[in-house]
Amino acid sequence: MSNTLIVGSGPVAIQLAQICHQVTDGNIDIVSRAKTSIKSQRVYDAYQSEGYFQVSTQNDAHHQLSGQFKIHQFFKDIKDVDQEYNTLIMACTADAYRPILEQLATSTLQRAKHIILVSPTLGSHMLIEQIMLEMNPDVEVISFSTYLGDTRIIDAEQPHKVLTTGVKSKLYVGSNHAHSNLIERIKTCFEQLKIQLTVMDTPLQAEIHNSSLYVHPALFMNDFSLHAIFEGTSVPVYVYKLFPEGPITMTLIREMRQMWQEMMAILDKLSVPSVNLLKFMVKENYPVRAETMTEWEIDHFEQLPSIHQEYLLYVRYTAILIDPFSQPDEKGNYFDFSAVPYKQIEVDERDILHIPRMPSEDSYRTSIIQAIGRTLGVQTPMIDQFLARYRAYCESYQTQHPHQRVSAQFDPHAYDKDITLVNQFLKEKHS
Repeated sequence: MSNTLIVGSGPVAIQLAQICHQVTDGNIDIVSRAKTSIKSQRVYDAYQSEGYFQVSTQNDAHHQLSGQFKIHQFFKDIKDVDQEYNTLIMACTADAYRPILEQLATSTLQRAKHIILVSPTLGSHMLIEQIMLEMNPDVEVISFSTYLGDTRIIDAEQPHKVLTTGVKSKLYVGSNHAHSNLIERIKTCFEQLKIQLTVMDTPLQAEIHNSSLYVHPALFMNDFSLHAIFEGTSVPVYVYKLFPEGPITMTLIREMRQMWQEMMAILDKLSVPSVNLLKFMVKENYPVRAETMTEWEIDHFEQLPSIHQEYLLYVRYTAILIDPFSQPDEKGNYFDFSAVPYKQIEVDERDILHIPRMPSEDSYRTSIIQAIGRTLGVQTPMIDQFLARYRAYCESYQTQHPHQRVSAQFDPHAYDKDITLVNQFLKEKHS
């Protein structure tokens, strides 16, 4: 990859830097937000003090992802970057792509040959291509479906050390260049890491293979979940449990199915093959026991009546209330797989209130999908309702706490620039 700049300094960026360190002889630099983020500052300080990053893995089968290494340069701020890079790796959330690229030196962007999107949403490549249109129209944009696993900081006092606890068995990747040498090199790298990588024809076809796009809005943008996130609850409640322990009801499942169908209508307009939601869930995310549902039902999910689809989705969530592949204890209890607590809104060291990544990140993803639908003339009433609910809670909180400083996440117009750029891309492509 020659010289590489990794944008971001969190656990994902550190894991990706470790992989790059293994497969390239070129310089690897990292740029953080240490001037504006206390978390980023801590990572920067820890690296400057210790002089290395360290990645560990929970499972010995993933030992290729572990190691201790140094990078060439660690920039404190995007505005400090003044060098040329062959490859930019965007190891940040999708809503940060535009603000970061807008702050990066024009000369750096003009000379970049590849931009890799690690955790994009549906349409992120459109945003990047539109941003780069004037200054570097031939740049290769590569989208992955999602990040390769789950990486986290274990000890807040040592944020330069991270642990990868889980690794996905399969990922998708796509480029806007028909023949990509870099994709071939990435594929070879992933073979060494024992991760199945499916190469798609376009970035969009990779971006749509992220189950969070289809299920998170229903799980997090309902009154039960939003109340737990914004107001808290008197007893613990859990994201993936059935009501009243969690949000999952037949209504939630119906809304999940409706959003999936709206997204399939959008993909149809974009001439992209549809996604079998049930098959994607049980074959590539969390499997269920063979006794739970038939292979025929899984394979023919898209052709079934709506009520049958909802029944199967509900059965799927009941099947993973426990880990069906775990070993029961002496009392017959299996691992409580669905006991994932909600993260609540919280203030940072500057007394600014933040919304957790779920649903904040989901609101961005869903807003971009909504905008794509509107530009293509696709009606999205369920998506509209999810976003209206979420924004109502944001507004209500601010009304009830007028003196509390809040992050940009509360701004209903925070994504307007991204939406405008995506719309411009679509109008030029579909005019």
